[in-house]
Amino acid sequence: MRSPHIVAVAAVVAVVLVGCRSGEAPPAAPAAPEAASDRADGPGTAPAEPTAVLYGRVLGSDHQNAAPSDWQVRVTAEYEDGTDVAPRDRDSTGELFAFKVVPGKRVRLYFEAVPYQASVTEFVDVTDERRYASRVPDIVMDRIRWTMALFANGNGEAFGRNLEAQAAVAEQTGSADIFRANLEFYRKASARFPDCLRRLQAFERTPRGVALTQQAEARGVPVSLLEGLVQRPAEVATTEPDALRALAANPRVAQTLRNEARRALDAPTPEARTPRR
Repeated sequence: MRSPHIVAVAAVVAVVLVGCRSGEAPPAAPAAPEAASDRADGPGTAPAEPTAVLYGRVLGSDHQNAAPSDWQVRVTAEYEDGTDVAPRDRDSTGELFAFKVVPGKRVRLYFEAVPYQASVTEFVDVTDERRYASRVPDIVMDRIRWTMALFANGNGEAFGRNLEAQAAVAEQTGSADIFRANLEFYRKASARFPDCLRRLQAFERTPRGVALTQQAEARGVPVSLLEGLVQRPAEVATTEPDALRALAANPRVAQTLRNEARRALDAPTPEARTPRR
């Protein structure tokens, strides 16, 4: 019996492969893979560019067996030769993701979500075979919290280097909304580590930190509310419910950040909680 994960992954790949085949006329006779790559889709049309599928599964380090129902990760692909992947980024379907890519190229994938450290793969060689599906090993994103190895011994220098690397990913992918929200989770986790907190505060004042904040605001992220949303969600839900509703409904903002706003709005107020006896 196949596991549900394998069945689900197969379903996603099947959908992508069907998309790869749409519009192609069947060959008159069997052809070698090289000939199939150069065959035109129909009379008078240019040869179809060969496509392959790169797919896999992405989870958070705190997901025991499966991702939560609202889990969605922004996945960005880039070719080593600098040419554009089309589409360049897409959201995962739950824990599953898939990209159509050009065979023979080397592809790197970026994974970003709130509140998790961005993950980046090494460049992956895509098979030269037409419409061949290649699975990427499972990606596990490290949840941002004070117990993560990043904060071992409160090493501010290592933390600062990590922050710069995460910012560089956001610049490369255009995901300032995710990075700026994650900065507040780093702030919360840094409360026990004064040197790390100082590094974070210094980063915010740098041109890079200011630029990423401005980019997040341009996408409709209420940056001034993010610290409260992370540190005091119930209070922000009471004092700024309209701003949180707007954030939760903003299609330009990453799903995982919108989820944080929804959770704050859906949480019971202190008055509504059943008192302990």
